[in-house]
Amino acid sequence: MGAYGIHHVSAITKDIIENHDFFTQFLGHRLVKKTVNQDDPSMYQLFYSDYKGSPGTDVTFFEIGMAPRFTPGTNSISRTILRVPSVEAIEYFRTRMSEQGIYHEGIIEYFGETIMKFSDAEGQRFALLADADYDDSVPYAAGGNIPLEYAVTGIFGVELTVQYLKPMAEFLMLLGGEYDGDIDNDTEARIRFGQDSVFITEDRTTNIEKQGYGSVHHFSLRVKDEAALQAMADRVSAEKWPNSGIVDRHYFKALYITAAGNITVEISTDSPGFTVDEPLESLGENLSLPPFLEKDRDFIEMRLHPLN
Repeated sequence: MGAYGIHHVSAITKDIIENHDFFTQFLGHRLVKKTVNQDDPSMYQLFYSDYKGSPGTDVTFFEIGMAPRFTPGTNSISRTILRVPSVEAIEYFRTRMSEQGIYHEGIIEYFGETIMKFSDAEGQRFALLADADYDDSVPYAAGGNIPLEYAVTGIFGVELTVQYLKPMAEFLMLLGGEYDGDIDNDTEARIRFGQDSVFITEDRTTNIEKQGYGSVHHFSLRVKDEAALQAMADRVSAEKWPNSGIVDRHYFKALYITAAGNITVEISTDSPGFTVDEPLESLGENLSLPPFLEKDRDFIEMRLHPLN
């Protein structure tokens, strides 16, 4: 048994306040966890999601204030695709973007789905996709005064741009993805993980994307628990894919894998979730730290600028 959906997407910003406003006030997400990068506690890591912080709904951002702007290219996670309930919801956000000067494109068909591509002020690439059947989240109606019937419901998938499609498709199938195309000849592919998808486009340019603000750092696939995660760790190690081994992130256990094209793919457990250290009603209101960082709380808070 492999991964069965998207768990989260983690990206880079240089302005966490503007980023916070965009996600909570424009897109309407709930800030469910205000914490720091556990590998570098000098920077914020914010988690935006549905009301409960359900796996499969959260987009996270690391704040790297001195980061350069990303340089687009191949071998990258080139777009995050968010779910909304209907084409009418896409039209609602399209009007909202036009009124607020946010870059967006027209509504198009994409791998048989109806989507609209858009970007935030830092050039972070997104799309909204109409998915009327999805009901595994609790959309957050309070953010940005967005009508509940139009609210973002979660992450549908990610788009990868790679020099060579076949090794990436084979890697994702190793993790449990399903693909029914012609792996030897296709230049575009859709790998399904349950209700979610990873879309692959082959672009053999030598211009490799350079990460910076506006780019995605990694995406994560989801498994139920640590036993399932260990089975995945054993599977990728047997196939010689470089990986971190299991890492305890307090809110979930994680495995980081260096995939084809040097793209980082994480696998994360659904549990214990964001309520492990905060009640549901007040998620994201205070700075949360994993237990091993609590002794440094005063120093960490001193270096972080206020975020309301």
